[in-house]
Amino acid sequence: MQFLKNKHLIMAMFIAPVLAIIAYYAVDQFVSETPHVAVQGSSYKLAAKSNCRYKSGLCTFENGDIEVKLRAETIDNNQLKIILSSVVPLRSALVSLVNEGENTEPTIMTESQQQSDVWTAVMDKSVSDKSILRLAINVSDTLYYAETTTIFINYETSFSQQGFTN
Repeated sequence: MQFLKNKHLIMAMFIAPVLAIIAYYAVDQFVSETPHVAVQGSSYKLAAKSNCRYKSGLCTFENGDIEVKLRAETIDNNQLKIILSSVVPLRSALVSLVNEGENTEPTIMTESQQQSDVWTAVMDKSVSDKSILRLAINVSDTLYYAETTTIFINYETSFSQQGFTN
């Protein structure tokens, strides 16, 4: 235990953790991107949350204070109803389902008469787990877009979806 009598080593054991914490916050301050206000006329990507990767029945996209949720309901074998709900008012919304090697025109979503923050579209598409869903929304003349797989459409759990909302 002779090394514990060395005053330089004892001082280093107290100073090193403090310097590590200061360095952690300093690097974050210099390297991190500062958030900025969306510019009208520009386009920004929406980030897909983790529920889009699983058979959850719901897919959430976000970018800053913009958050939209997509839900899909099967009407019959070839029709799919896409329901979009947003926390901010939208001017327009487009949705498209793309199967492998196929380029499709987007479908214009219509605003619900009952709720102003809900948009719907009925699509005549067969959906597989490899299909891609593309979304574009207009918020105050600023465009936001996203792309995700359609795995979330197939809701699977040990209990029924009846009685649950959003």
